[in-house]
Amino acid sequence: MYPPCLIFTEILLTDLRTRVAHSLHHAEFTQSQIAHHLNVSQAMVSKYLSKPLEPSEDLDEVSAELARMMIQGKDEKDILLYLCQTCFKWRETGITCTLHHLSQCTVCTQLRSPEILDEKQEVIQKIKEALTTLDNPSIIKLMPEVRMNIAMSLKKVSNPMEVAAFPGRLIPLHGKVTAVSDPEFGASHHLASILIKTGKRAVINIKYTEEIRSLFEKIGYTTTTSQDIPANVLIDEGGFGIEPCAYVFGKDAVDAAFKVLRIAELL
Repeated sequence: MYPPCLIFTEILLTDLRTRVAHSLHHAEFTQSQIAHHLNVSQAMVSKYLSKPLEPSEDLDEVSAELARMMIQGKDEKDILLYLCQTCFKWRETGITCTLHHLSQCTVCTQLRSPEILDEKQEVIQKIKEALTTLDNPSIIKLMPEVRMNIAMSLKKVSNPMEVAAFPGRLIPLHGKVTAVSDPEFGASHHLASILIKTGKRAVINIKYTEEIRSLFEKIGYTTTTSQDIPANVLIDEGGFGIEPCAYVFGKDAVDAAFKVLRIAELL
């Protein structure tokens, strides 16, 4: 496992530090001052300065800007912002790919593509709308002891970081279901694993009782106890020390919320 970020930190960042060290040295910075700016030891600065530099348009341009910012006494946050923006640019334009040698890899170009960013924003908005849909006192009756959550995935999902949910789950507050913070991707590995396994887009977990099971049948929701069998609701009957729960699926988070609301209103 060798992620592309290591290409930047182990190869490109080292090269940038070497070039910045030379630039600061020419600007009459001491080795101790250079070490402070680069967050390395003075011995490492000495090693950087002993290295000959090979011309590189991209590296020379960025290192010159970094050195300029340091010489002008720019805030560390501004310097790091420029450096991290450069890292993203190099990863998205393929500079790191030439060093990575991973055939047909598209990881970096997918991270911030407009299509994926738009879809992620849509997912976050759907989850927020779903929470608004659950703004009904009757929902509290469906709150399990382990608390409730709403999760929704991207259209193509392969890992938990492509599923958004509320961090810390939803909690009962003043008779309403409330979120402690905004939804985030990667916030619920448990619900994410269920969506990935079942191939569903959205899910809300609620408590499970025989009375609630009868409501599933009354409404016409299909149920299953196996993640391998498609249904509207996945039931976990629990066990010793494990609370029974039901997982209500929907085509999106809002659809799942309306299904849960219907159950609550009939309970």
